Amino acid sequence: MNDRLPLPALEYHLAHGCNLSCQQCSHYSNHHLAGAMPTVEQADADYSLWSHRLRPKRFALLGGEPLLNPNVIQHILLARQHWPDSNLMLVTNGFFLHRFPSLPEVLIETDCRLEVSQHGAHDEYVKRLREVKQLVWRWREQHPGIQIKIRQSHRGWMRQYRVVDGKPMPFDSKPIAAYRVCLQKTCTQLHLGMLWKCPALAYFAQLESKLWLHDLPQWQLFRDYQACPPASSDDEVRQFLQTKSIPQCGLCPSRRTKFVHPNPLQRNALR
Repeated sequence: MNDRLPLPALEYHLAHGCNLSCQQCSHYSNHHLAGAMPTVEQADADYSLWSHRLRPKRFALLGGEPLLNPNVIQHILLARQHWPDSNLMLVTNGFFLHRFPSLPEVLIETDCRLEVSQHGAHDEYVKRLREVKQLVWRWREQHPGIQIKIRQSHRGWMRQYRVVDGKPMPFDSKPIAAYRVCLQKTCTQLHLGMLWKCPALAYFAQLESKLWLHDLPQWQLFRDYQACPPASSDDEVRQFLQTKSIPQCGLCPSRRTKFVHPNPLQRNALR
């Protein structure tokens, strides 16, 4: 186990869809992408391909909204089995925490941190989020040792792509410059049993299918991207992990352009 290859983080989608609609989401979750939620058996198969080869400092279960997956408890237990020495976390918007009353005990048992992301400051949304915060505050009081963090995700929100005629369009950037400001540069995705450099690449095929982007040549670099398959040699995996900017980075912004998305509780025209 000690010869496993280290990496800063590895992330796994428990659901591609989301109950919120945060525009410019780096996982495209505001587009409510299609795709079956992984079963525990599927996750076990995906993890088994890599858990003996990789040693991520952080392993995150997220989405989409991971709590849409009814088997989230079993997924947490499974993740800890496969990634015993990683900092395990569950990243959620928190709106469905009340569905899982046994979650606090499982979080403590698995030493898994709960990260609740705040996605805006709109009055209607903040009112709903207040109920979520009240629940996690009760959990803190009732379960000493539980790890809970409220992420101010909306404060660092940035534009991921341009919008032209109602469709997402890539930027035309210098890859090195885009990589330098990228917020997902350490967000390696485990998807379809393969390793992907970032969520923008991992879930692009679903975005393309949902929004009919097939006829847009500007996205060709994303289509050409080759994920790292489990059949790769250790040297190939090591090279994948150590490579910084790649040509596909040029389709992302080279400057962090702050973006305040509309009320995430509502579906709005893409902008």
